[in-house]
Amino acid sequence: MKEIERERALVGVYVDRAYDREKIQWIMDAREGFDTHARDSWHLLIPVKNGYGVDTWVQPDEYGTVLAAGLIDKLEIRYAALPCIVFRAKGEEFYFLKLGGKTRDQFLEEIGRIADLARECAAQGPADPEGFRDYVNMQVANHLRRRKILSATRTAVPVLGALLGSAVDIGELV
Repeated sequence: MKEIERERALVGVYVDRAYDREKIQWIMDAREGFDTHARDSWHLLIPVKNGYGVDTWVQPDEYGTVLAAGLIDKLEIRYAALPCIVFRAKGEEFYFLKLGGKTRDQFLEEIGRIADLARECAAQGPADPEGFRDYVNMQVANHLRRRKILSATRTAVPVLGALLGSAVDIGELV
């Protein structure tokens, strides 16, 4: 995962407990459209049984529930919030988009909106990969904040504030 984060692209990790593989199937069904839409501007990593699927797609039964559970537990994401797409703010601090309770259309719309934003950032953002990651993460976090769908761990709040250039109140997070 660290290697892919060195690229000039938004990196997100799809996580779910996978009690029901329906939403994982939604992601898999959207793969061709997602790849064509996001291109190289956003890598959506999928936990698999032996690591992360990067620029490759897997069948729902290959989904890595153990790997995903490690990240879910670390970030203390509640079951009702799942699935989520997790983004690294800085270091070991993360923010995320909760997709729990969304319909299929809402689920795919949120992913499409972020793909649009990632492409805009790829066209306008810094050429330096590290500077680009800060820029694209700032844009995505601001987008999620405006839509009132930004979530993060409590320890990430100061990092998010620095990333966004303004204080983030824990009450703003969903």
